[in-house]
Formats: sequence, structure tokens, C-alpha cells
Amino acid sequence: MTDSGKTRKTGSNSGRMKEDRLGKEDWLDAGLAILGQTGPGGLRIDQVCKAMKVTKGSFYWHFQDRQDFLDTLFAYWRGRETTSLIQHVEERYTQPEERIWHVAEFVTLGDYDIASEVAMRQWSQSDDTVRAGLTEVDAERLEFFTRQFAATGFSPEEARMRAISMYSVTLSCGYMFTGETPEALKQRVRASLDLLLARP
Repeated sequence: MTDSGKTRKTGSNSGRMKEDRLGKEDWLDAGLAILGQTGPGGLRIDQVCKAMKVTKGSFYWHFQDRQDFLDTLFAYWRGRETTSLIQHVEERYTQPEERIWHVAEFVTLGDYDIASEVAMRQWSQSDDTVRAGLTEVDAERLEFFTRQFAATGFSPEEARMRAISMYSVTLSCGYMFTGETPEALKQRVRASLDLLLARP
């Protein structure tokens, strides 16, 4: 009887400890994974808690309600996949050509979360707030590319045109099934950048 009681108590404490250890980023990482797998419809509180194997109490420790979770999730995604990436590249590399290439390489060949990117854009078709946020994300990314092309000596108009082209090449790789090997894809993206950097 005593041993059985101890076993039940230990199991309860174990679950409680797991919930206590979960930070806000754990919830957001899980949210992005669910979003990428099932779309925004899967971001219901009960489904997220089920995926995390915890109770709703842990969820409400970090978020006021579902909308707070969704708003925070989008901001987290934008910071991780756009703002932080740009900041990292601009701090680490000095040449604009290097900065463009390393962003393009990371998105097309690195650990970029293309599943959540696709899901975010699908989500924006039915949510005005997400659509407005994605408009800002696209503007931030295009401004980065434009800034780099301008730094190589192109006029503002030329830099903007090249920025849109480079962004299109970079992002479209996650939407197409071309059958390319990673090396072939790398060569194609590199060749596209070289063409955009070439002088008329």
C-alpha cells in the first residue's frame, strides 16, 4: 500500500515537474512545429497541450488566451526567421555579397523552417492580422537585400529590382520540387546571385 502510494505520488510530481520546466520558448517551438504540420487549425489550446503532454494550467502560465499565444507565436517566428537572421549575417560578414549569399544559402540549404513559412502564408489568406504581419516581414527581408545590393554600387531602383529577384529565387526553392541535388541547388542559387551582381 505504501509502495503503491509512493508510485502514484512520484508519477504526479514527475508530470508537475515537467510542466514547471516548460518555458515560453518551448511552447512557441511546439506551436511552430504544429503549425508546419497541420496549419493554423491545429493551434487550439487543447491540441497544443496534448502535443506537449501537459495540462492547460501550464499553457495559461505563459499566455493569457489563445489569441495571445497566436500573436506571440507570429512575433517569435518573425524574430527567429527574419530579424535575428539578418542581424547575425550583418554582424558576422562585412561584404554585402557575402551577406546576400549566406542568407540565401541558409534559407535554401540550411536549417530554415520552410514548413512554418508555408503555413504562415497559408494562414495569411484567412487572417488579416497575419497578412499584415507578413507584409512587414516581406518588407524587412526586401529592405535587407536592397541595402546589400545598394552597397555594391547599384542605384536605388536597380538595387530594389535585384532584391525582389533574389528574394524570389531564395524563397521559391522551398515551394518547388525540382529534383535537384543539394549541390545542384547550391550552384543554381549561386549562379542567380552572380547574375544579379553582374554589371549590365
